[in-house]
Amino acid sequence: MTISRRALVAVGVGSAGSLVLSRVAPPVAAAQTSASLQMGWIANVENAGEFVAAEKGYYAAEGVDLELVPGGPGVSVEPLIVSGNALVGLSQPDNVARAREQGAELKVVATTFQRNPAAVMSLATNPVPTPQDLVGKKLGIQQAGVPIYNAFFTGLGIDPASITYVPVQFDPAPLVAGEVDAFVSFQTNQPIQLALQDIETTTFLLADFGFNLFTDAFVVADESLADPERRATIVKIVRATMMGWRDAIDDPEAAAKLVVEKYGQSLNLDLEAQTLTLQEQIPLIETEETEAAGLGTMSEERIQENIATLEQSGIAATAEELFDTSILAEVYAEATPVAG
Repeated sequence: MTISRRALVAVGVGSAGSLVLSRVAPPVAAAQTSASLQMGWIANVENAGEFVAAEKGYYAAEGVDLELVPGGPGVSVEPLIVSGNALVGLSQPDNVARAREQGAELKVVATTFQRNPAAVMSLATNPVPTPQDLVGKKLGIQQAGVPIYNAFFTGLGIDPASITYVPVQFDPAPLVAGEVDAFVSFQTNQPIQLALQDIETTTFLLADFGFNLFTDAFVVADESLADPERRATIVKIVRATMMGWRDAIDDPEAAAKLVVEKYGQSLNLDLEAQTLTLQEQIPLIETEETEAAGLGTMSEERIQENIATLEQSGIAATAEELFDTSILAEVYAEATPVAG
């Protein structure tokens, strides 16, 4: 995939899925249940759907007084759910699986990103289009990513030792300077940084080669799923959030503007960068599977792909203990089927 500023601006907003939740907020319920949703990262367009849902009153219309709590590099979502400080958290299956190994009884019940944004970026003038093309070349990689990429390459039958790892931070300057041939990045981050400088890049997603983990997955405690009142609140939160994401996908410019000017105002976010980021997120969130089953869905095929990725990464988990799709079934029980 070649990424340029022009290509990003031209990204479409997608089409409505085959299952449509009502996007007309009914009157706000008199009794509001208080709850909190713990995000994994700072307030930016990564959570545009949540912010749009809050702004349009979708949570309130469901009878939920929801606090959206931004995260950050020092925030660990799983302990906050276990302690009861958050009813719902956004995380990844690998984090949840590790927490379960430590005794935390948690489940993933829906997901925002169907495809993980982890990617390898190269310059369009010197493209590295596949993992196999990295053999004999230099890959700029952050220290925390080494075990992940070792597992990724090994799973493809590529000896990690055949690729020269060059330690880098998150700034893609070493790639631009020619110090490395490729750079470990996120599809929604560094390629956009360079596109805004009119530097075209080529990327491939690890998910394109079967190494995929849901991202911004909705995590809840097992005991909350077993409690009728808390379970009902979780259903309402997921339903309202997916309504928000439908709107954000249909109008990314307006959603980005909302985040920049209100919810992420203190961060001095750049509107153009945030708009491009949200547009680049859309094909990772909205896929053929979500068009058929609704945003947030977790198909059996994708769940098994996640389990296989965990296994490659040395994390033991089963689909039954890690995932629960019954919340999504309730969310879309009254959704309206439409022609594709």
